[in-house]
Amino acid sequence: MQIHITVHLENYVRRLLMVTVDAQAQPGDHIFLLHVLTVGNGVSIVDWQVTGGQSRVDESQVHINGSSFRVQYSVAILHELCLGAAVEVEFTYPFLNTNEIFFGSGILPIPQEPYEVTFQLSGLPDGWSEFSSLTPGGIHPSKLPEFFCYSATDLEPITHLYHGRLQDIELRLLTQRGKSLPMPAQALFAFFDKYMNWLEHSLLPYQRANEINFLILQAPPNFATLANSRTFATGENTLNGIVCYAPSDVEYLQKYLGYTSYAQFLYEGLAHELLHYYTTASLTGRKKSVLYPSPECPPYAIKLLADALNIYFYSQYVSEHIPEARGSFEMWVSRARSRQQKTGKRQPLLDLQLLDEHLQANGSSLLVLFREMVRLKLHNRQPYKSAKFLFDTMHSQLHIPPITAIENEIMIQA
Repeated sequence: MQIHITVHLENYVRRLLMVTVDAQAQPGDHIFLLHVLTVGNGVSIVDWQVTGGQSRVDESQVHINGSSFRVQYSVAILHELCLGAAVEVEFTYPFLNTNEIFFGSGILPIPQEPYEVTFQLSGLPDGWSEFSSLTPGGIHPSKLPEFFCYSATDLEPITHLYHGRLQDIELRLLTQRGKSLPMPAQALFAFFDKYMNWLEHSLLPYQRANEINFLILQAPPNFATLANSRTFATGENTLNGIVCYAPSDVEYLQKYLGYTSYAQFLYEGLAHELLHYYTTASLTGRKKSVLYPSPECPPYAIKLLADALNIYFYSQYVSEHIPEARGSFEMWVSRARSRQQKTGKRQPLLDLQLLDEHLQANGSSLLVLFREMVRLKLHNRQPYKSAKFLFDTMHSQLHIPPITAIENEIMIQA
């Protein structure tokens, strides 16, 4: 299937974004995933129409029978401020005001079959410009499920070039219009260089996107109330992009993330998202990351190999190198222990800590195991199906004897 997507901005003052999707495909039934159909909560579809094919909508799935057809709809957006991402589905809340337009994951239809895609913005107001994860390197099918697009007046991204072991990376930093950073941009760039150098020497040379647009938005402190407690505001990484949403509000950051300052959030957030270019929880992460799960992978294995593995290493790094983040690793471990005591459920971070102790007792480490997993998947671009991949790598590549009790307990979960 070939699709061309146009997002029309001409009616943004009426709080509307119009989307046109022109498709060319083999005759037959075609399915698209479109989360904006069901999210609601201040975001709704109006003027829905399909021409050139028979169609029906089933929750967030659009079924179209045809070979050459057009899908057209407008998205009515009540929100004027950043509200982060939805709790229930892969959806980033869009917002519109007199100076800004923002939309992202979930607002565009994703074909559930192989496809090629082109994309354009139409009607960008005079004096405005675009900053998105869609632009660097051109649109790619892997970008549709997870992306962001921000347009505003007076956009002035700051650009930094990191000279990697195998490729250079251009990091372009933009702070939301009217917002400010708690540190100079150069401090973030210096951290980026040191951290990427550590990643490349500890794991493998970075071999993902060579352009990263880093967008820092700031939700208001009461964003959860404005969104009826159906959002979270942290951040995410996409192919060619990183975006942060958290408010510059110490009370929120302390309560929900355990951070003591907005500066700590930005350093940790950047470290966390960069490490997701090595391991990700995204089922569509083939292009943006090295380790990624298959659709049938158990949730616990995804938490273990994508989220906990990420936290285990990035938090140790920032704890040692960033004064604002001192004690981060201990904080994450403490929170995991508290959850385990309250719920009685296994915690992936604690499982990794036990595994690391076993590996170090046998002359290796979890970091060495992580490197071997990345190496294997870098040359075999297939998703992992369960936590068995972790232990198979430990046994076959590191020749470490089994730690049967932990392995069995994890495999029961994963």
